[in-house]
Amino acid sequence: MKKLSLFFVLTMTALLFSGCGGNTIFKDMNLDNSALLLYQAEDNSSFNIHYMYQGDEYKAEFLKALSTVKASPVENWSFSDITFPLYGFSLFNSDRFEKLYAWSNNILYTPDGKKYKFEFDFEKMLKDYPFTDANQISGINYFPCAQQMILNDGKWNTAMMSRAEPAYKYDVSFECLSFEDQKATCRFTNNMDELYVFGEYYILQVQGDDQAWYNVPAADTLAFHDLAYELSPGQSYDMTYYLTPYGELPAGHYRILGGGIGDGSFDCDAEFDIE
Repeated sequence: MKKLSLFFVLTMTALLFSGCGGNTIFKDMNLDNSALLLYQAEDNSSFNIHYMYQGDEYKAEFLKALSTVKASPVENWSFSDITFPLYGFSLFNSDRFEKLYAWSNNILYTPDGKKYKFEFDFEKMLKDYPFTDANQISGINYFPCAQQMILNDGKWNTAMMSRAEPAYKYDVSFECLSFEDQKATCRFTNNMDELYVFGEYYILQVQGDDQAWYNVPAADTLAFHDLAYELSPGQSYDMTYYLTPYGELPAGHYRILGGGIGDGSFDCDAEFDIE
């Protein structure tokens, strides 16, 4: 009787989630031996990641429900089509590569940059499914498909972007010497009478029309060497930042917040233009 009840609940859940028809967007995707992750953002200040480690029946039913939704390509899309809350989730292909999807206002954003009309009740899913853990992440830079939702036709949707300022803790100069081929070379100069320790971590920001600075989301996964460099008083060091994970950046006034050692803080900034 217990199994029958669970089957009935899952079947009814699938019917509530699904629309008429179906799609092949999630063909060959799976959650085998993987936790089900559901991302949720109520505004652009932060988002939560909810985890479900057990419950293979729910994972299978979630995939089935996704595939039964009728999906049609979205044309004439604009920033106004995005509303909070945002939801996201991850699936794996047959090669075990993780693929991230996002959803807002009945629009599904896929890893290949496409957008579909997609009616799905993620709020009910979060309420009814046995998620057991949650982590909160500041901003929405690392939300699934963030750049896809924030960048359109060479314009940044600053209403969706988060703001952050560096904490100037040290007397260190930081200037951009050159920017070409998605590489920014910047120079640190230690103006202090003591040793300066810094790392390769950085954040990229763009200046909006309101002159405020906004964090730019990457189009691909960012990775850093977890190293610490030492700079003696009066010495300089040139570091090259490879911005290829951000994809093709539109024209604008940008800056790199640098000097980070992996603790989330940045000591200085270097500005440059992309024309």
